[in-house]
Amino acid sequence: MKKIFLIILFKILFLNSSYACIILNVPIGSDVIQAAEKFDFLTKYNPEVYGQEYSVKYKNHAVDFCENAGFDVTELEVTVYDSKIAAIRLTSSKKESNEVYNFAKNFVSDPGNEAQDKNWLGSVNLSIGSLFIIYGSYKERGLITEALLISNDQMMDYISGEDVIEADW
Repeated sequence: MKKIFLIILFKILFLNSSYACIILNVPIGSDVIQAAEKFDFLTKYNPEVYGQEYSVKYKNHAVDFCENAGFDVTELEVTVYDSKIAAIRLTSSKKESNEVYNFAKNFVSDPGNEAQDKNWLGSVNLSIGSLFIIYGSYKERGLITEALLISNDQMMDYISGEDVIEADW
C-alpha cells in the first residue's frame, strides 16, 4: 500500500512538468521490458548474459529523452539489475552550465543556491519517500562533474562497484 501511495505521489508531483521528460516517468524497480517502451536502448538488454550476477549500465544523451530540460552535454545513465531498473543517473562534466542542477531544481527539488556555484563540491539529499535522490558535484579527472542519482533502498547495492558493467552497444 505504501509503495502504491509513493508511486501515485511521485506521478502527481511530476505529471505537469515531466510530460516531455520521460526520464522521470520510469519507476525504479520497474521491469526492463516496460522501461524499454520509454528508453528504446534497453531493448538490447539480455537477462541471460547478466542474470543476477551483474548490473549493466546503459548510457545515452539525456536530451533525447527530455526535450524541455535544457540539456546540451548531459548524459543519461540507466542501470539494470535482474531485469529491473536499478538507477537513473544524469551527469554533466560541464558544471558551469548547471544543466543537471537546473533539471533537479525544475523537475525534482531545489538543491539550494550554494550548489549552483560552479566550484561547489558536495551533495544534497532530495529523497522523496522510498526514492533515494541525490544531487552532487565532484571532481573527476580534474573536472567538476555534476550528477543526479535516482534509486531506492532495494536497488542501491546494485548500482556501483565491480559487478556493474557498461553495456557494449
